[in-house]
Amino acid sequence: MVVVVAGFGSLLGCRGPSPARPLPPLSRARAEGIVNANASRIDGTLRAIGSVDATVVDAKGARRSFSLDGVLFYLRPSFLRFDLKKFGDRQILLGSNDQQCWVFTKQDGAYRCGGRNGGALPPQDFPVQPQQLLDALGLAPITDSLRGDSIGRTQRIQEESQQILFLVRDESGDVVIEKEYWLDRFAPRLIRNVVFRDENGELEMASHLGDYRELGEGGPVLPYLMRARWPRAGVKLTFTISKWSLHPTVGPTGPQFSTPQECSVNGT
Repeated sequence: MVVVVAGFGSLLGCRGPSPARPLPPLSRARAEGIVNANASRIDGTLRAIGSVDATVVDAKGARRSFSLDGVLFYLRPSFLRFDLKKFGDRQILLGSNDQQCWVFTKQDGAYRCGGRNGGALPPQDFPVQPQQLLDALGLAPITDSLRGDSIGRTQRIQEESQQILFLVRDESGDVVIEKEYWLDRFAPRLIRNVVFRDENGELEMASHLGDYRELGEGGPVLPYLMRARWPRAGVKLTFTISKWSLHPTVGPTGPQFSTPQECSVNGT
């Protein structure tokens, strides 16, 4: 059985009616090849600066909104730093490298550390996973899931998108959808939505990407808008990017991606 939940495009912030007709669908290999060719043009570390509007639901059920300044560094495949500040004062720091992931919040005044080798943060500690945020940005090439129960990918053709479905087996042996990449059937045919699902097919995370522009002549085409939400935790985040830049000299051992001392000592 394949669990497919359809008809929620409006919830993901999908594009409205377009004056142009959708392009003809491609084979899955060709559609994925366009995304992967674009990702291959990212030559080194990317840096994005912009504004972040976030909404969270606190422990008492009250909804709180924040407007922050965001700086993001990304280096394939798993290096991330997302620093959110207000008037220069750090509020949240999300990070990951090829060994650990971590989050710092001013509210707690402490770091919470994820497991090694792609481990995740406990969801009760922080609902936004650094590795999941990397997928939400749509910058990485499309490859098979790293889960041991992965059985590959297929696609589903919709009116304005080609949806790449990542299939895994659940505990009972049924085939379910782990995540989805919705590729636009409009130029430049890149990722419009990213969807994560649990073993029951319920929505864990959804992101919408827009305002794609080329970074320099012949460079990667990058989104300047990311809207993401984690419905179970009541978290919504909009990152409006004012500038992307490439920093080839910043490597995986750079301070941007260094494991915090608190995690080096106390990491799980």
